[in-house]
Amino acid sequence: MLNKVLIPLDGSANAEKIAGWAEGIAESFDSDFILLMVVDPKKIDRAGEGAGRDRPARGDHRLDSATGADESAVGIAFGGTISTSPTAPNLEELSGYGTQLIEQVAQQANNYVNDVANRLANRGFKVRAMVTIGTPEEEILDVAEQQGVDLITMATHRESLLVRGVLGSVTDRVITHSKLPVLTVRPEDVSETVPVKPDVVLVPLDGSEISEAVIPLASTIAAKMGSTLLFVRVSSMAYHSAMGDAGIYYTSPVSYSRASDLAGEYLAPFVEQAELAGISAAMRMPTGSPASTLTKIADENSSTMIVIGTRGQSGFKRLVVGSVTDKVIRTSGHPVLVVPPVE
Repeated sequence: MLNKVLIPLDGSANAEKIAGWAEGIAESFDSDFILLMVVDPKKIDRAGEGAGRDRPARGDHRLDSATGADESAVGIAFGGTISTSPTAPNLEELSGYGTQLIEQVAQQANNYVNDVANRLANRGFKVRAMVTIGTPEEEILDVAEQQGVDLITMATHRESLLVRGVLGSVTDRVITHSKLPVLTVRPEDVSETVPVKPDVVLVPLDGSEISEAVIPLASTIAAKMGSTLLFVRVSSMAYHSAMGDAGIYYTSPVSYSRASDLAGEYLAPFVEQAELAGISAAMRMPTGSPASTLTKIADENSSTMIVIGTRGQSGFKRLVVGSVTDKVIRTSGHPVLVVPPVE
């Protein structure tokens, strides 16, 4: 199910830290890795006099200090060997950007991504290294589609709602437009780049088809990785409706215990189905703010993966309406696997 995993890299140590979770998945699913480095012409310092507006200063960027890389053309690494490949950057159409400078940066990217590929290949993983030129989110999505990728893994950062909603980020835009699951990992909360497997796979459910659509993937991950599948329904507003003597409907609060009972009745069949499939499963029925409650439950275990659906909202609608998924990604220190709705 997760045969190919795409890992976009940006030359930073932070981006490399997500490899630990990706390696845990690859070990369980016998997945192939595709490492992708996107050279964005708009972010290259053409004057050569220091960092551009969006580019780190020379010496602080991992591309400038990569060592041990295979300097052949961009290629495929199996068992630590690199073979030529047609996936090398196409520079013929980039005369308006300053072809020579872009070629130099692309070569640095090539050296770096092959260096990472060799390290993974030497640990027994099957790896393909690629460098493309263009807008990062567009290239990531295009490569994912062209290569038949099953999962995209990306680094994310703790950001304010305003920054994510208006300015956006590459990860945010990939999540919004991807037709594939995207695993987000916050690098500052990852201490080691070693294969990681979750003890708990947390699945938030709210009664919608979108939330329930993640269950097959979450169940497969839990089964393959020996995790406990934890179904959670958060009751944020507990009310019920009734008809009065005048034929007018009114609402009144439902007791916390009754709200928990209703949530339990909803979750019980999912737990039973998982257990019948041989998967360890449990359920929780808390009351509170959905995003913060889910984050607190995830924090109860040091190795938790949250698997959650999204409606794919974007722009100002996302900013104003908000999203439980978006808030969980921003606030949780645990990996969040975002599963798009089935079309």
